[in-house]
Amino acid sequence: MALPSKTFCAAPFVHMYVAKGEQRICCQTTEYNPTSATTELDLEKRWKSDYYKNIRQQFLDGKEPAMCTKCFTTEKHHGISDRMNYNSRYQDILFEPNIETGNLYNSPIDLELRPGNLCNLKCRMCGPHSSSQIQKEIKNNPVLFRGYDAVVEAEEVYSEKNLNFLLKNIDKGQHIKFLGGEPTIMPEVSDILDKLIATDNTNIPIHLTTNCTNTTEQFLDKLKQFTQICFNYSVDGTGKVVEYIRHPVKFNTIDNNIRLYKKMANDGNILFSFQAYNLFNLYDTIKWATDIGVLVHANLVDDPEWCSILCIPKEIRDKELHKTKKLMLNEEYSEWITNQDTGIIPAIDRILADDREFGMAHLARNTKILDKVRNQHIKDYIPELWKIIKEEYNQQSIEYIHNYTVMK
Repeated sequence: MALPSKTFCAAPFVHMYVAKGEQRICCQTTEYNPTSATTELDLEKRWKSDYYKNIRQQFLDGKEPAMCTKCFTTEKHHGISDRMNYNSRYQDILFEPNIETGNLYNSPIDLELRPGNLCNLKCRMCGPHSSSQIQKEIKNNPVLFRGYDAVVEAEEVYSEKNLNFLLKNIDKGQHIKFLGGEPTIMPEVSDILDKLIATDNTNIPIHLTTNCTNTTEQFLDKLKQFTQICFNYSVDGTGKVVEYIRHPVKFNTIDNNIRLYKKMANDGNILFSFQAYNLFNLYDTIKWATDIGVLVHANLVDDPEWCSILCIPKEIRDKELHKTKKLMLNEEYSEWITNQDTGIIPAIDRILADDREFGMAHLARNTKILDKVRNQHIKDYIPELWKIIKEEYNQQSIEYIHNYTVMK
């Protein structure tokens, strides 16, 4: 299909992002609406709403919607954006984009489903909207986490009516993606897989973003009935680094399970959330992933801002990035690094081109808060970062926090 414009994105014409308590066009857009009051809960009405029509019109007119800045920024740094992925996925499918109903089927044919925040981990860059464990942590430590947004319990968006709408033309598409929380332990994900199996829709590509902790026989048996399975492994480092970031996971568990998943999958990638905590571990992660035979795709953590790499002084981070880039390009697996799909070189170049410094105070404060709650200490896990933030860390008094919004 010829693209209607140079900035065109197929997402609002074929894709629907469905999560509790929010309405977005896709996972990369920035128009996050956390309250149910601004969210249309009837998904068919949402699909045909002025909200969607406006975005579709902008893309057909050759504009760059403001909410889509992440994709266009990625492309400017020579990376592969989600916009490019959507267009590539549907370039040979005649879906006839239109303003009113998106396509000729009058419903989405490509899905990203996030049924809730049920999760067994509490990752440092995450929040209660995506982790029930962090939600409990905040509830049990109200003083330390004062000012944190409460989780909005929206009305059920995964009703029978909504699911029927979402799945009625799913065989026309190329993609169903499950995220969480942790989708492998969510009853809603299991139920949707059952529906797909019961309706003989097992040829649809299933993409599962997982923290690599669940290998229950019952869930894996369901996945094995699908002909196309892709795992996106949420792994942000090796050894103690990933154990610090994704508490209380054990690296050996991740390593064993990825090797197991890889045997049953058609494809798989490690989604590496590039942040202050793993700046000094990227090289080791690449070496480990190469041994397994899995590509690493780097995504820069922009939110929450406090754990961004930009919190580290530019002179220090640039020195580490130049060293890492040089080492990677000189190794035998350099072809994995330069593969455009990984986004590693574009991510590094994007940071190198950024002169901003967010400062270490917020990084140190939130690090110390989470250390206290989780009975950890950064010096035992990431000594390279500890040397940088040690002074700020020791100055932080976290016992008495007043009018300060934590982890945002």
